[in-house]
Amino acid sequence: MSREEFDSAVAGFSSRLRSFIRRRVRDDATADDLTQETLLKVYRAREALRDGQRLEAWLYRIARTTVIDHYRRRKPSEELPEGLTEEPPDDLRSLREAVITATARFLEELPEAYREPVRLAELEGLPLAKIALRSGLSLTAVKSRVRRGRGMLKRKLQDCCRFEFDRRGRVIGWERRRPCGC
Repeated sequence: MSREEFDSAVAGFSSRLRSFIRRRVRDDATADDLTQETLLKVYRAREALRDGQRLEAWLYRIARTTVIDHYRRRKPSEELPEGLTEEPPDDLRSLREAVITATARFLEELPEAYREPVRLAELEGLPLAKIALRSGLSLTAVKSRVRRGRGMLKRKLQDCCRFEFDRRGRVIGWERRRPCGC
């Protein structure tokens, strides 16, 4: 990625980064300061970006770290806001419901060869060997179809929403990229 492409792409994300940061701090002035600090870190570390396709995730990771550092610099006795470390249970419940609804809709859009094996594996929880017996396919074919179908579903979900994960891979936040039913 050339320097001009990098600068243009980062400039395109700056308002979204500011919104991301504003949701995690108490006031606009702090959000502006942290956005500026994030952008400085981004430009200083631009050589560290190995894959231009991962720019968005890289920017959000730097922004999240900047917000966490901001709270660490404050009084040691002051706790991090709960919304920064973990989403409230109601938000997680609504997120899960939205993802399940969107996944069910996207599942119906999959080609038939992938739709039924994925539905049986994910929604009914059947082992792959039983799916193979039920569908008359080899175990290898079922494994392949389930893996490919899951990949298709994942791409469809990631095209419509951006997800944040904790260290254990659990979803802790999300943001719509486009209207999709989530």
